[in-house]
Amino acid sequence: MSTEARTVTLIDVAERAGVSRATVSLVIRDTGRVSEATRQRVRTAMSELGYVYNRGAASLRRQSADTVGVVITNVANPFFGELLRGLEAELTRSSLSCLIVNTGQDPAAQAAAVAELREHRVAGVAIVPASGSTPALVDQIRDSHLPHVFMTRYVKDAPTHYVGADDQLGGYLATRHLLEHGASTFAYLGGPSAVQSRWDRLDGVRRALAGGSLDPGAIIDLPGPSNGDGGLAAADQLLQAGSLPDAFICHSDQVAFGAFRALRRVNCDRLPRIVGYDDIPVARLWEPPLTSISTQAHELGQLAAQNLLRQLGAPTSRETLTTITKPELVVRESCGCPPAP
Repeated sequence: MSTEARTVTLIDVAERAGVSRATVSLVIRDTGRVSEATRQRVRTAMSELGYVYNRGAASLRRQSADTVGVVITNVANPFFGELLRGLEAELTRSSLSCLIVNTGQDPAAQAAAVAELREHRVAGVAIVPASGSTPALVDQIRDSHLPHVFMTRYVKDAPTHYVGADDQLGGYLATRHLLEHGASTFAYLGGPSAVQSRWDRLDGVRRALAGGSLDPGAIIDLPGPSNGDGGLAAADQLLQAGSLPDAFICHSDQVAFGAFRALRRVNCDRLPRIVGYDDIPVARLWEPPLTSISTQAHELGQLAAQNLLRQLGAPTSRETLTTITKPELVVRESCGCPPAP
């Protein structure tokens, strides 16, 4: 294909002039140490090929340094909405904007998104890793020397910059509270089995059961989507089995909402005690109001932004920046506690 049949590139000009692409770029921007003879040779090549400098595209490239890529699994999830609000608010104070990409829990889409953000030369990346992410994802980002922070989920055996809640503590707090209500049989509902935070929460659940002199391995474990459909399907499975445990510990508040729907659909006369996770704003408006483990999503977003800003302020630092926050049990009525006065 002739150069006249397509857009002429910097590489075409470099080949015609017998110089590097970087040299052509310096000549166009009239910077750098380039001899006058070389500059003239490059200008002649540009004229012969009909090269036109795209100032609009160059402007966009410069602006990308003021943009942070945000890779997230599900922008419709209310918890992630709060996380994004905190992240964006903190970055905006430092004159940075967000470019948000939704991966839909697909590791392949996630890898493509990270690669594209690198091509756009974003200042950094904040990422909630998809279910099934491997250390290759961390390597992909780290090898690019791109400032980055993982949020709420981490990739096992791949230490990196991270901000998230102590999920083992969260699982422990939920279970200990249910034990105080006299629950002796438990089910953990929802959450993809390949997500590390799920295993961390289950570790906390089992630790609390062992402390209550119960068999840590006796919990009914029903992985699934972290949404209402996941909770609905898990609770339906328990109902079809014919025996409900005393208590449900749900991977998210939305899972808890789905579980409630399944129980009410069959007019269950004995509702298990239920604890959700995330404490999204609508949890307090549910009936009964949902007891939940609060991880302060908005604050996590702010902390993630601060992590990135520290990296941008010290680009040569090799320090791994990690922040683990303490979740809190927010008691309402779904666990069996009386209504608040």
